[in-house]
Amino acid sequence: MAHTYGTSYLQLLLNDTEIDAFDEILAQARAKGEPADRLDALEQERAVALRLRDRLLRHRRNEAELHLLNDTANDLASLRDLDSILQAIADRARRLLECDLAYISLSDRGRGDSYIKAAAGNISGLLRELRLPVGTGVGGIVARTGEPYAVATYLTDRSFAHTTEIDRTVAAERIESLLGVPVKLSQGVIGVLLAAHRSQQEFSSRDISVLTMLGSHAAVAIENSRLLSAAQQAVAELRVANDTISSHMADLERTAEVHERLTRLVIQGNGVDEVVQATAAAVAGTVVVLDEEGTIVARSCGQEAVPADELGRLSADAWQAGHTVIRGTRCAVPLITESERLGTIILSATAQVDVTDRRILERAALVASLVLVTRRRMAEAEARVRGELLGDLLATSGKDHDLLRHRAALLGVDLATCRTVVVARVADEPRERVHAAAATIARRSHGLATFRRDKVILLLPGEDTQRVARRAVDELARTSRHPITAGTARAADVGHVAAAFHEADNCLHALIALGRAGEIADTRGLGFVGALFSGEPATASFIESVIGPVIEYDRTHHSDLVHTLDTYCRTGQHARNTAHLLHLHVNTVTQRLGRVSRLLGATWRDPERLLEIQVALRLLKVSKP
Repeated sequence: MAHTYGTSYLQLLLNDTEIDAFDEILAQARAKGEPADRLDALEQERAVALRLRDRLLRHRRNEAELHLLNDTANDLASLRDLDSILQAIADRARRLLECDLAYISLSDRGRGDSYIKAAAGNISGLLRELRLPVGTGVGGIVARTGEPYAVATYLTDRSFAHTTEIDRTVAAERIESLLGVPVKLSQGVIGVLLAAHRSQQEFSSRDISVLTMLGSHAAVAIENSRLLSAAQQAVAELRVANDTISSHMADLERTAEVHERLTRLVIQGNGVDEVVQATAAAVAGTVVVLDEEGTIVARSCGQEAVPADELGRLSADAWQAGHTVIRGTRCAVPLITESERLGTIILSATAQVDVTDRRILERAALVASLVLVTRRRMAEAEARVRGELLGDLLATSGKDHDLLRHRAALLGVDLATCRTVVVARVADEPRERVHAAAATIARRSHGLATFRRDKVILLLPGEDTQRVARRAVDELARTSRHPITAGTARAADVGHVAAAFHEADNCLHALIALGRAGEIADTRGLGFVGALFSGEPATASFIESVIGPVIEYDRTHHSDLVHTLDTYCRTGQHARNTAHLLHLHVNTVTQRLGRVSRLLGATWRDPERLLEIQVALRLLKVSKP
């Protein structure tokens, strides 16, 4: 019966069943008079199923948004008419934010004000071609500051200037909550993209990011449309400048073609490497992408390398300026989003960087930013899911192992082979880079990773625990400014992962307490200290590792070195007292101790070694029948 109910919940998830259906299984069980413990188990399964359903819905929504953004980029790349471009932007903004109304205003350089050019979802005839005086309304604040701005109740908000005509239009459209983001071109605001609800609602950071990205696409598309229109008009009016205009048109077409090609790379799911190669094919020179730390993450092939220090200086200049920087044959564009730095794309050209090369590089920067943000968000979402699964495995309360295995299988993780637990201490502040590296290790090796305060916890596949742990710690160390100390243990099966974690955590604490920072150890590697707190003390293997050669010598030579060594330790390492107790000459004792030195090494009298030897001798005594 338990298996049947569990399968039913999974079937509901698989069939995308409405949420009410998840209550029916529990209701049927209550109607059948199932025992209380069974009902409790069903309630837990239902809770897990509902959480999975909610998570799947969020993932699908994010995927739909990404597809819609990609479709938007593709559509805009193929449009040339400004009105069509602006209407497409308004339509996509309304769909992406699920709002009631979206519209876009453009600056009128001749009159000094702005006007509504395109709208989606409007219900009155007042919005189209509405003139907006400078500094009025939400659009005026956005145009002046160049930053997003949102209000919850437009008509009662006094944080900005109102006009009678604008307020009359807002009332006719029944606008309540309003969000505006700038449409920027070369750091100048050329328009404002706005989204509105006809009820009071809060705009999330996701809403702001999505609308801002649409605004960036809008700026590129508007610029292409304006430049193309200007060039076509120049061809018609200035026949005498045909050669110049033809060249300019060729550059514009080349720029638009590159932008369309780059956009299609995003739609096809390609990465930064492909974006760099496509950009390098359109310009003469080397194209390099640096991350926010200045490390090269992608480089065009077949070109002369640019010195790393020069790349670093140019990247820093671009970030300090906040926009494109040109230094002779070098051009750098910062990769920027609303909330984070992503890096820099740099062109090292074979000749002076011209306007077309700059535009191509700026479009490549926009596409590379979209790729990096998308990949980063997808990786973060996957890392959260993996971390939650590992957290459930580490929980000490009762667990449904079949469900855990199923969740792991959805992530491509086989819990039957993932048995090595690594607990590493991270001293870096902030820890984001090390955490990102741990998530990458887990994803690449088909394992799991999670974080607790200053610790990284990994569950990885592999038979050789020490080798698996060493490989993982070496990779973490490449992103850390401090030595990585780690404890490791091997779980017998999925039900013992929590126990293996506690054993590895104990090893980590022991290494730190013993002043062995930067090392990796399991209980065996800690000697008698590990044997003392190991979940299953390996007494025999510990004795063998410490005094095994002496025991073997006594067995094959019928000697009494073990007894001599034990007496020597009990007399405070006094050879004469040892000889007296054993009824031997002191020279005989000295000879036996010399034999011990040859068997155990010259450092066996060191305090730590001698302590381990004494513990091993005591364990040997109590372990004999």
